Amino acid sequence: MGTFIRGVRPVEASSSTFDLRFDNRRIASVSDAEPQPGDTEVDARGKLAIAGFVNAHTHLAMVLFRGLADDVALQTWLEDYVWPIEQQLQPEDVYWCTMLAIAEGIRSGTTTFIDMYFHNDQVARAVEESGVRALLGYGMIASSLQKNGTSELAKTEAFIRQWHGQADGRIQVSVSPHAVYTCCEDVIRAGVEMAHKYGTTLHTHVAETRSEVEDWKAQTGTSPVKYLLDLEAFSVPTLAAHCVHVDTDDIAILADHPVIVAHCPKSNAKLGSGIAPVPQMQQAGVHVALGTDGAASNNRLDMLEEMRAAWLLQRAKHENSALLSSQLVVSMAVYPARHLLGLPREGLEKGAPADLVLFDTDRIHTTPSHDPSAMLAYAANSSDVTDVYVDGKALLQNGELRTIDEERVKSEVRRLLHRIKNR
Repeated sequence: MGTFIRGVRPVEASSSTFDLRFDNRRIASVSDAEPQPGDTEVDARGKLAIAGFVNAHTHLAMVLFRGLADDVALQTWLEDYVWPIEQQLQPEDVYWCTMLAIAEGIRSGTTTFIDMYFHNDQVARAVEESGVRALLGYGMIASSLQKNGTSELAKTEAFIRQWHGQADGRIQVSVSPHAVYTCCEDVIRAGVEMAHKYGTTLHTHVAETRSEVEDWKAQTGTSPVKYLLDLEAFSVPTLAAHCVHVDTDDIAILADHPVIVAHCPKSNAKLGSGIAPVPQMQQAGVHVALGTDGAASNNRLDMLEEMRAAWLLQRAKHENSALLSSQLVVSMAVYPARHLLGLPREGLEKGAPADLVLFDTDRIHTTPSHDPSAMLAYAANSSDVTDVYVDGKALLQNGELRTIDEERVKSEVRRLLHRIKNR
């Protein structure tokens, strides 16, 4: 049995519609699709379709810290609020927080997450049960191999061995040194070797703040990007989160190697980190994707909001209303990071994974709709998402979550926060 979806209007098309049929977790036919006996039929007429947003950088379980001491200095926030609570988190806590974050992502059209955190078995469990796709990484922090680097690398390798390729291939595992300033050279080099060994990717924070870059240059005489190049980090596919403070030389390095930059405009703005030079990177040939970062530094895991922030900030900074067109910003939210999970560049094409998100465009704020990309990038919001499919399975149908008990998840997160705060 498959799923027959009638009247899909892809965001790339101005007005044309076609029918789709899912079978065996793939798109079996496009345009000439016909319902087969036993198929579930879905009427998508009047709805806009994409292959699903890819949240290219986040820390899902940090949804627990949403709204916690938002307006204090970063170091105060970390030392007095986040770190003390994180030290109390049990594996089961990370599971429930991750489920809450995934539910929020599904409701706003995200089918795929690229995550970095800890208690990763529980993160993977949440991904497996919820039905989404994810590239998961254990965030290694190690000042030396002798102190804790060996154990951090061992945790990463164990996680790869257990989960890489699991859940019918929906779960992939990256090697994730947190950043150059939190991981020593030996750990990063060993991590790159591990990524080669298992044929996987590297995921790390790069050049997020001005002080980070200035301090690193003062300490080493080189930029974080050049340092990673010298360690051969870019010899494997790499996801470089943030890249706010990169210069022309850094951008040339990123463009010359298999690097995807995860641009997180809302988080960078909220934390006062700055605005990444996205147009310059794209003009040089760097592939730039969009991510939310964690809800602790964003407050939302909504890729529609992230698209809006991306073009608004660039146009304001450069006083140029042509920067980051609606077509480009939608593409950034859907396509650049797909291949890191082994997904084809194509979205709604025959043979592609049966991932689909439908948006109701018959709303006050989306009427009239002259251009699908403009409507999605400039006007739509998460309440417009009606249906989400991954591998042909409905995760959201007619606005109802199908794989997550939303009320129980909210209750469990409130319960664990009450327990932590009352210790």
